Amino acid sequence: MEQPEIPQEPGTNPPAEDAAPVPGPAPVPPPKIELPDTRNVIPIPEQYRLPFMGKMATPTAVPSAAQRQFNLDRLQKRRRRRGFLTGLLVGQLLIIGLDLGGDLYLKTHPNVTLRVDLPVSSIVFLGMAAGAAVMILAVGLIYGGMGLRGLFGKKPVVATGRGIKRILLTVLTLGVTMGVILGTAWFMIPHPKWTATTEYAKDRGRDAVEASKGTVKRWWAPAPKP
Repeated sequence: MEQPEIPQEPGTNPPAEDAAPVPGPAPVPPPKIELPDTRNVIPIPEQYRLPFMGKMATPTAVPSAAQRQFNLDRLQKRRRRRGFLTGLLVGQLLIIGLDLGGDLYLKTHPNVTLRVDLPVSSIVFLGMAAGAAVMILAVGLIYGGMGLRGLFGKKPVVATGRGIKRILLTVLTLGVTMGVILGTAWFMIPHPKWTATTEYAKDRGRDAVEASKGTVKRWWAPAPKP
C-alpha cells in the first residue's frame, strides 16, 4: 500500500541523517601581553630596594626573616644613638646646673667661701677632669683583662678581632663623651680664670704624682731588720 504524503510548510527541509555538523565560531586568540614602557618612569630610590642574594627581591606584605632581622638591628642602632645623644645632653645640662647653682648658693650664703681663688665653674671642671681620668683608668684595666682572657682563650683569632673592634668603639664613644662634657665645663669658666685654673690643675697633678711615688716606694721598701 502506498503511504500518504504529509504536507510540509514551504521553506523547510527535512533533516538529513548523514548531514555534516555545523562548525562553531572560531576561537579568539588571547591578547598579546605588552610590557610597560619604563623610559619616562621615576626610578625607585635605593633605600626602598630590597637586596637579596645579589638580586632585587619583590616586596611582599609579610617581610622575610632576613628583612625582619635587618629592621630590628636598625631600630636597635637608632635607639642606642638616641640614648647616647640624650645622655650627652643631660650631662651638659648637669654641668650648667652645677655652675649656676653653685654661684647662686655662694651669693645667697656669704659665710660659705672657697679655699682657692677660683670660681665654681673651675672647681666643676677639675672635678669632671679627675672623674674622667679615673674612668679612663678603669676602662683600660677592664679591657686589658678582657683582652688577655680572649688572647689565651679557645678562639684567640676571633676573640682578638672582636676585642679590637670593641676597644675602638669604646675609645671613640668615650672620647666623644669626655670631649663634650669637659668642653662644656671648660667653656663655662670665665676667660680671665683659664690660666689660673690650668696652673692649679698642674700643681695638684704634681702633688698627686709625688704622693703616688711615695706610696709605691713604701710598698717596695725592704722591711726593717729587727
